[in-house]
Amino acid sequence: MIRNLRMLSGTVLLIFVTSHLMNMAFGLISVNAVEEARRYLTGPWSYFPLSLILFASLLVHLALGLQSLYKRNTLRMSGYDRLQLISGLLVIPLLAAHVVGIWAAKNIYGFDPTYQIILKYFWLDVPLEGLRQVLVVVVAWIHGCIGMFSWMRIKPWWRRTSWFVYPFVVAVPVLSLLGFVDAGNSVIAEQNRIIEMQMSDETPAQEEQPELSEAELAAQEEAARDQTASVQAKVALQKTILWSVLAVYTVLVALTLIARAVRLRHTTGGITTIRYLKGPQFDTQIGASLLEIARLHDIPHANLCRGRGRCGTCRLRILEASPALPEVGEIERKTLDRLNCGPDIRLACQCIPTAGALAIERLVAPDVTPLDLADQIRGDQPEAADAEPANA
Repeated sequence: MIRNLRMLSGTVLLIFVTSHLMNMAFGLISVNAVEEARRYLTGPWSYFPLSLILFASLLVHLALGLQSLYKRNTLRMSGYDRLQLISGLLVIPLLAAHVVGIWAAKNIYGFDPTYQIILKYFWLDVPLEGLRQVLVVVVAWIHGCIGMFSWMRIKPWWRRTSWFVYPFVVAVPVLSLLGFVDAGNSVIAEQNRIIEMQMSDETPAQEEQPELSEAELAAQEEAARDQTASVQAKVALQKTILWSVLAVYTVLVALTLIARAVRLRHTTGGITTIRYLKGPQFDTQIGASLLEIARLHDIPHANLCRGRGRCGTCRLRILEASPALPEVGEIERKTLDRLNCGPDIRLACQCIPTAGALAIERLVAPDVTPLDLADQIRGDQPEAADAEPANA
């Protein structure tokens, strides 16, 4: 259930990001083309129920991401996991200002922020915000694509679709950034043209203004002060909302890390002896999964789904176990049943040994590829990682 929620919420968020990137790619045509495409690509997300689905997906994905961080037994991880974790933690801090700004424009200042306004703001008013948008695009796209890639590459149809997916993953952000730059140059050129026209026009003769009474002058000054105070109050409210979002997020991450440290302190302490068939033998603290233990001791281990319990490539044969290993969980059971594995087979990513002694055999070569996985599912399994060579 949790895995399905993570994939579903992540898919919704990735579709949202993709629609925004594709919308910005129309900047290669014109700023007007970007605004026209907005009605079909990004505009629908502001309407109910899509806005509700998007907000719920964001909350669910954030909660499950923090849960995943809490459950990590070690921060020693693969390059993919490290990149996805860091990019995931950076998305909200980088995106918060933009999201709050768009919300404030509609609900506090009372206007619809068109792409003409947004591009002018990014390219002319606050260029650093434009640079942050570029960084957000890169970080969010990397995070989403790694998660989707980890899920897709273990599917039987990956071999047929990878030829399209790889170019798509590269083309979308590249075209979006090129469109952003091209549209920004158009906005700058238009602004320069307006300035040149203003400078070239003759200053019209000033019409004599009627003198205002002291009461009228006081009323004008009071109105100006009220307007300034109103704008300042709206800006202060927007900043308060932004900093509140960032503060809540920071507290949630900090609490997750503290809770993780407390959990590890109470779950570690015992020692288990692990022996690989025709491999190393060592003592290690309990609390981590067999896959995490392998990473901590630099032992190559297949895990195409990166420890999600989906692919089954990390499976092991339990040769000896004293005492017996914990019962198989629901996630592990489903994958083992799908692969028709016997009772002596466990998934390294899901099996957490207790204090004692354990002898195991890796059943899949560490360098297994997604293409090999399709053959493995059909029954043509790769040679066991710890098996003797065929010509021995």
